[in-house]
Amino acid sequence: METSEGPDAQVVCSACFQVVAEHLIHVIPAYNADVGAFVTTYRCEQCWLPSLEETQARLQTTEDEAEIASVAAFLESHGVFVHEFRRGDPLWLVRKILVRMMDMLRSGAIRPSIGPLAPLRD
Repeated sequence: METSEGPDAQVVCSACFQVVAEHLIHVIPAYNADVGAFVTTYRCEQCWLPSLEETQARLQTTEDEAEIASVAAFLESHGVFVHEFRRGDPLWLVRKILVRMMDMLRSGAIRPSIGPLAPLRD
């Protein structure tokens, strides 16, 4: 697909490593055991829903404050702010809201994009 700014960029799916056009990629949080947190991932059409289901299932059961914070940080990095998280509401409430936000990702009500790359910081 060609956009108004030129040809569509190619992106590698974080799950199956298939190369697909950027407009077909879904940006979602997924748990990374190596870092012990949810991180931004890029998923193709075949991988995004199963990955999102895994994210939602883990989020529903976690009591880990850092994991919950990492999902909130993912959303904030895409302009979606969970005010209950920012003001320090109870963890169970924030988790419940974030689980609902995964439903919003699934429905397309929230659709994060890859966006421009930020320069590395020292």
